[in-house]
Amino acid sequence: MTLRFFGYGDTYRLFNKVTSENNTEYLVMNSSISKKYFKHTGFHSDNQSDLFLKKKTNNTFRVFVQGASTVVGFPFYKNGSFPRMLKHRLALTFPNKNIEIVNTGITAVNSYTLWDLSEKIIEQEPDLVIIYAGHNEYYGALGVGSTVSIGNYPSLVRTYLKLKDSRFFQLLENGYSMVFKSKAKTNYTVEETTLMEVMAKEQQIPMDSEVYNAGIDQFKDNLDKILKRYQDKGIPVIISTVVSNERDIKPFISADLNEDGFEDALKNNRTEVYKIANENALAAYKLGQFYRDQQQDSACKYFHMAKELDFLRFRAPEKINDVIIESSQREGVHLVDAKKALRAHSNSGFIDNGLLTEHVHPNVKGNFILADAFYNKIKELQLLDDWDNFIAYEEAINDIPITRIDSIKGKLIIDDLKQSWPYNLKMSGTNPVALYNSIKSPTYEERKAIDLYAGREKWQDVMREAYHTYERDGDFENALKVAQSLISEFPEQPKVYEMAGNICLKMNRVAYADYYFEKGNQLKRK
Repeated sequence: MTLRFFGYGDTYRLFNKVTSENNTEYLVMNSSISKKYFKHTGFHSDNQSDLFLKKKTNNTFRVFVQGASTVVGFPFYKNGSFPRMLKHRLALTFPNKNIEIVNTGITAVNSYTLWDLSEKIIEQEPDLVIIYAGHNEYYGALGVGSTVSIGNYPSLVRTYLKLKDSRFFQLLENGYSMVFKSKAKTNYTVEETTLMEVMAKEQQIPMDSEVYNAGIDQFKDNLDKILKRYQDKGIPVIISTVVSNERDIKPFISADLNEDGFEDALKNNRTEVYKIANENALAAYKLGQFYRDQQQDSACKYFHMAKELDFLRFRAPEKINDVIIESSQREGVHLVDAKKALRAHSNSGFIDNGLLTEHVHPNVKGNFILADAFYNKIKELQLLDDWDNFIAYEEAINDIPITRIDSIKGKLIIDDLKQSWPYNLKMSGTNPVALYNSIKSPTYEERKAIDLYAGREKWQDVMREAYHTYERDGDFENALKVAQSLISEFPEQPKVYEMAGNICLKMNRVAYADYYFEKGNQLKRK
């Protein structure tokens, strides 16, 4: 009590209160909550800022989404995340309801953080919880292979997280860190290299090794406890399998392979290649490439095997999905099979660069397919009544409310990431020169995306300027996407709904305009 009185330590609140211009009270995720999981690393994790009413109304359908960077929306953020796409579609389907999709994703966390946040989520009376997680059990905060770790015993780690809420424990921890600062320091910082390298302590985790199995056990143990909390409160959960790019991302770190000898054996159809591929990630990947255009099933088999044998565990092992599917058999827990959904919409038949930006993060279309799967699961479960305004896939995919500027910025982020460690292991400890420096005669959208990426302008300022630029040029389609993005970011401000409504009138979309004007008027009447 004394330490709190003197302002020592952190409260680690999940939500902070904000008040709108008309004195309506909202809650929003605390942008500093990640300090609880990344203390002394110098890393400030990404999260979204979705407002929701402090006092839930009877007309509200409230969904919390849990996960890590995919949930946050990396590399697009804003309306490029699947939770924002889901909210946009549900809000249009149920115009008379207050649809709240609250994104609690935090970059580079795993099931420990999801467990820690679940009690605070329950306090906010969710009608549904969506979970998309599993890739970060090894290198996410407190994971078994992470630089931010205190051991491989889930019960001990959960106790540690509980104690972190105590100011006295924070005092002891800070004192310990000062005394043993040199020992606790990691090799690199996020200013020197990628977050992926900063977080990866155990860079070689062979399949079925002690650390490998500890990661699976950690996920299962934490997920069991998360789901039990929600079950005990009668809160339905939709949990999803996680997806990986297996065709277009070769193993990051493989056991040694005589590549020339293997390719010669493959060319001459020697049976030894199959034995080698069953044990070596790079060999399995090469065998998958060999079969890619002639035997898709065989190609899938060996691409998958390559991912499973990859020593660097940034892509979840299939056993993580096995745990997810098994957990979905519990009462009140429902499955979305993201792997099946993305593959069904893939042009190649693989989950690859057509749907993912790199190894695990969906591109805009991939995020839309995830949002579509959750949208249809909510309909199937009848968690909301009256689907008269159901929006079909074909209509919804033409109404993704992400701006061209945010899309380009996402591409710039990925272009630089793919120059870095672990895509190029020689880049260890360094950051590449940003590729946007080589863009000659950039377009308007490219210039604004570069300014955002370089931190020279604020997002909301860029969006307001872009709205007026598009409106002046008669580019109403892009002006509407900007207004929709502003609505997602500032849902308490009537002005952004008016901006969307005015553009819809200019597009002769009267019903759509009425929808936005009414939403804005509702806020004014509060």
